[in-house]
Amino acid sequence: MKKWKVWFGEIDEEIEASDNLVSSFYAAINDEPIPFSIVERGVQIFGSEEEYYRNLRKTAVVAGEKLVEEELKREDRYAVMLLKSLDQVDESINLLNEKLRDIVEIKESKVTDILREKIDELRELRNEIEKEIELVISKVCPNLSEMLGGVISAGLLEKAGSLERLAMLPASTIQILGAERSLFRAKARMKKGKVARPPKHGIIFQHKYVRTLPKTKRGKMARFLAAKIAIASKIDYFSGELNPELSDSIKHRFEELLR
Repeated sequence: MKKWKVWFGEIDEEIEASDNLVSSFYAAINDEPIPFSIVERGVQIFGSEEEYYRNLRKTAVVAGEKLVEEELKREDRYAVMLLKSLDQVDESINLLNEKLRDIVEIKESKVTDILREKIDELRELRNEIEKEIELVISKVCPNLSEMLGGVISAGLLEKAGSLERLAMLPASTIQILGAERSLFRAKARMKKGKVARPPKHGIIFQHKYVRTLPKTKRGKMARFLAAKIAIASKIDYFSGELNPELSDSIKHRFEELLR
């Protein structure tokens, strides 16, 4: 007797109800059309058509949320891996440029021409990787992308571990992500009774609205930006809807501090 897979279990001569509706929902694939009414069989399990559809809707929502979460995690990892590749390419370009300068000081040759070509090829690769990061981040984190750009956003995801973890962090922690070593050294000095200055910013220092301000105002901008990142990451994780007001508020605060 053939077993038919349905979202609430399996059916042959009898109905075998599933104890995990989400799993059976995913597994409800058959190689032939089902020759009976799924609703009628479902009513036998749930007691009424109303309860059948209530459970179906609930299961479909949970299953959909799971798929979205898995996709976000996959894109998170992809963006982080791209960022690490970008860092490696940057290191290679810098190293090869140093070697090229050393070689040229001694002698120009065909080899130096080839080396220049390879460095140019690496720069082109770098541009392509950065474009891909921007594309992925704009889909996964539209608000972070709008506020920070792809590279800085990916850096925050790397340090936090994922968009989900970033969304759960307080603004004070977000502000110094990437400056953990400096923070550890400062705390170690303070424990010994020595003077120390804890870092005011980490990765977000790369943002033009922080690094282009006078040193005396960077801390204020970093705190404000971190607070907006905390909000943006939550919106990106829980709804994914773009809120242009967040980016506008950051620009407005920057202009205030410039005065």
